[in-house]
Amino acid sequence: MVKYIRWLSLDIVLGGVIFLNFIGDQLKVEVPIVVSLALSLCIWLIYTLDHQRDVTLKSYQKGARRIFHKKNQRVIILTALFMGLLGLVLLYFLPLELVQWGLLVALVCLIYITLSTGLSSLLVKEVMVALLYGGGIFLFPLIQIDPLEGIHGLLFIQLSLLAFVNIVLISTFELEEDRFNGFGSLSLSMGKRRTSQLLGGLLIISALSTIIIAYYYPYFMHLEIIYLFASLQLAIILLRPAWFVSAERYRIYADAIFFYPLIFLW
Repeated sequence: MVKYIRWLSLDIVLGGVIFLNFIGDQLKVEVPIVVSLALSLCIWLIYTLDHQRDVTLKSYQKGARRIFHKKNQRVIILTALFMGLLGLVLLYFLPLELVQWGLLVALVCLIYITLSTGLSSLLVKEVMVALLYGGGIFLFPLIQIDPLEGIHGLLFIQLSLLAFVNIVLISTFELEEDRFNGFGSLSLSMGKRRTSQLLGGLLIISALSTIIIAYYYPYFMHLEIIYLFASLQLAIILLRPAWFVSAERYRIYADAIFFYPLIFLW
């Protein structure tokens, strides 16, 4: 059961909704259930359509996740169509400003899904995904805040940075799978060693930023603690890959960072 949850990206969806509500709590913004539901649909559709695009490019896939999506392609596509229709219904219940900005984000997502193969060769695919993930979570809380301040942008950048490290770190464990399937990635382009060095540097920056921001903005102490714990967990995976490679532990523990806000949401 757990593997199907991962293969269908349901853990990513749940982590995104948890983080959305945590960000809302930190920024003193009430997040309606309909907004959480809309975000969950968007995240699932983006990840699912991305997987379906991948498995359509080649008749044979390597990797349990892609094989699952290929084998169940018809059911998954029909489910995605239903979820898309449900998303259109939800538009009626969402704030107008959120819908306007959401359509812009949706356009960027559509461009990404269409051009992601080319983006891989330009080494910006992972950056796009990280920014879209962070933007999707921060979008509603930020449009509710008046006035916006620089610190809010920094908090968004911190989350996007962690999402970027998460995506690239996982790809370092799946180099051979991506190479076999013919998909580009930052790890393939830079090589595993240089990619690890880059991720190490970014995690140091991430950890230091949490300390600095927590010092100057103690109001966001809980959020910075979450960011710090997430940085440390990703660093452990990076430094001890031999243990995490078994049974896709690297993916389980890397994605688990988005559940850390539960510590303060109880």
